[in-house]
Amino acid sequence: MAVPYTLGLHEIAPDTHAYLQPNGSWGLSNAGLIVSGLEALLVDTLFTVPQTRDLLTAIERTLPAVTIGTLVNSHSDGDHWWGNQLLPHATVIASEAAAADMSGDHLHELLAAPGDLPLPRVVQDMRRAFDFTGIAPTLPNRTFSGELEVAVGRRTARLIEVGPAHTRGDVLVHVPDAGVLFAGDILFVGGHPVIHSGPVERWIAACDLILGLDVETIVPGHGPVVGKPEVRTFRGYLERVRDHAGRAHRAGVPVLRAAREMDLDGFEDWDDRERLLLNVGAVYRELNGDGTPGEEELLAGLDEFTDGRQKAPRQAPRQAPRQDPQRAPRLAPRPAAEVAALAGRLEGPAAALFTDGAGPLAGRPVLNVLATIGHHPDLLVALAPLLAQLNQGLLPFRERELAILRTAHRTGSAYEWEHHARLAVAAGLTGPEIARVQDGPEHPDWPEADRTLLRAVDELHDGHALAPDTWRALADRYRAPQLLELLALVGTYGMVAGILNSCEVPLDGWLAGASAVSG
Repeated sequence: MAVPYTLGLHEIAPDTHAYLQPNGSWGLSNAGLIVSGLEALLVDTLFTVPQTRDLLTAIERTLPAVTIGTLVNSHSDGDHWWGNQLLPHATVIASEAAAADMSGDHLHELLAAPGDLPLPRVVQDMRRAFDFTGIAPTLPNRTFSGELEVAVGRRTARLIEVGPAHTRGDVLVHVPDAGVLFAGDILFVGGHPVIHSGPVERWIAACDLILGLDVETIVPGHGPVVGKPEVRTFRGYLERVRDHAGRAHRAGVPVLRAAREMDLDGFEDWDDRERLLLNVGAVYRELNGDGTPGEEELLAGLDEFTDGRQKAPRQAPRQAPRQDPQRAPRLAPRPAAEVAALAGRLEGPAAALFTDGAGPLAGRPVLNVLATIGHHPDLLVALAPLLAQLNQGLLPFRERELAILRTAHRTGSAYEWEHHARLAVAAGLTGPEIARVQDGPEHPDWPEADRTLLRAVDELHDGHALAPDTWRALADRYRAPQLLELLALVGTYGMVAGILNSCEVPLDGWLAGASAVSG
């Protein structure tokens, strides 16, 4: 079953779901849900309380009658258990080794600490990207070693301890009747992993175990839902790290240089390349046998490693805009019927905005953004034709949605992001493309045309003018009317974002929980 890599809850087999968080970088992990009747088992919570609340809200909207009675934490990294407190009545299961590491974990306190701290850039980026306040560590209340079968209604989940590998207590969650495996961080897809513990041979053996299971659908800890071919690719990566680091260690090559010199042929497009230093260093630590180089020492060298590579790795992204569904708007939308009555003052596409129009909004009620601006009917009637023109104008659909998504991200407009992430899929943008909109024009995977468009949005946002080189590149690509339309598009959606953010316009109920992506 092909599963789109988009934010939210996806049914990947009957009564079996994955909650995905593109783009899978630092802190953007996946979770799983196994359902039987009204009972459910959740595989992992998320990095922060707000992220976990989004996860549970998505489950409640999709499966309102289901109760999560059991929670399995796949390992001890915070992005897989720091949201446990939101399930106070659940039986929380982890391996004994994972539970021991969780009991001594205070990293969230450092990440939530106020002020500037002397930390690697990637950690500083996480402090800016995520809200670590309010975390009250909730530890497992049931532990095991080896294997454990857990009943979920009439179904069975099989827990298989495979650590130490990524961490000391890694656990796979196998769902035999669905042919599904929740791999936790034993599998990363599209990005470099982190070897916190090792030995790397144990991790390779865990991959072999997965390849021997009767499963077709595999949910990694980070990245899109895949099958066994991606496990084989990942196994090959681990073997290459092992072999390269072993040769370099025998030759007396310093770990920093060894990481810089590793051959990444076939893996050059993987994200989070800074983790190479941690992985090569973990093999050195294993071979040294004396605990050196320690992970803290390696973390302290991340900036030097990053700055020393020709192609710097992508930093951890800022999260895409979010909305708190529990928060009341400052200015509540007017009743839809009252706003729809304004359609009589408009014609054509502008009038269709207030009715059950065609296209992506067919059959939908009046949008909350229109119902909010409807408190000023004359303003709304003046603005509606411009919005209709921009959305059916001269710019190609894909390029228009790309520009609007970047505008939504730069303005922090959760409402614009949620609506246009959905439209972007219809326009032909892929899940990974939507996910990296938040990384901006510097992400190495953008083709030059997209890079120029994203740069134009940033320049208009930051300085309200295009740089000469950007103007020339766009003028070579667009006719004058299209170029003017792009300027108006970014300006208009920036203005609307100010209204949405200031009035705290709530996301339309039919779309809540159906976002195409987050950061």
